[in-house]
Amino acid sequence: MRTPEQKFSQESVLIAGLICLLGIGMAAAPSRSARRGTPSANATAQDAGQAPPPAAAAPAPQPVVLPEGDGKPIATEFCQDCHRLTNLTKAHKDLDDWKDTIHTMVDRGARIPDDKIDTLAQYLVVNFGPKDSTSAANTPAATPATPAAAPAAAAPANAPVVLPDGDGKAIATENCQACHKLTNLTKAHKSLDDWKDTVQTMIDRGANVPPDKVDVLVQYLAKNFGPKDASAPAATPAQ
Repeated sequence: MRTPEQKFSQESVLIAGLICLLGIGMAAAPSRSARRGTPSANATAQDAGQAPPPAAAAPAPQPVVLPEGDGKPIATEFCQDCHRLTNLTKAHKDLDDWKDTIHTMVDRGARIPDDKIDTLAQYLVVNFGPKDSTSAANTPAATPATPAAAPAAAAPANAPVVLPDGDGKAIATENCQACHKLTNLTKAHKSLDDWKDTVQTMIDRGANVPPDKVDVLVQYLAKNFGPKDASAPAATPAQ
């Protein structure tokens, strides 16, 4: 028969063993935070009620500022109805080409008043005319050790257009090139009705074609610059 002292000693040993087993189990088990993983910075910010920082916005393109001049308000008001002003600043055209461009835009619906066309054309050619050699002034000179490149040959000047002979040649030569180059005729290929409409449009814009010469001119243009076919004569450059 066990004494009370022996019984108490056995219970103490048993309790001590259970405590050791529980301690070993707790040490071997992964921590709760380790099982869940370390929260990300965004999760921490969201738990704190804060939204993640927004991405940086792309810089807006800089608006085009045209050079000062009488035609600046005309170009600013009318030209960018259909396209960006960079279409002007990147072009390099002579006066005739700018006039042709403006008339083309008017034909397509541009609201440019007739009395503003010359002002606009002069403004555009002064500020956005053909590139010339003055731009080379900003190019650094070659060092003595590096021989300078030979200058490029100048582009040949465009040969003047000689229209085919005919009753309307003198009329076209005198009146049509008052506003544009004769290549506007030679490069066109229109029917008789289309040439009538074109000639009438030019008269409405101020072309000084005598009324009794209109039919002669139209017939001449339709004969020489009608719809393309194998028999159509071509204008020849002057010799």
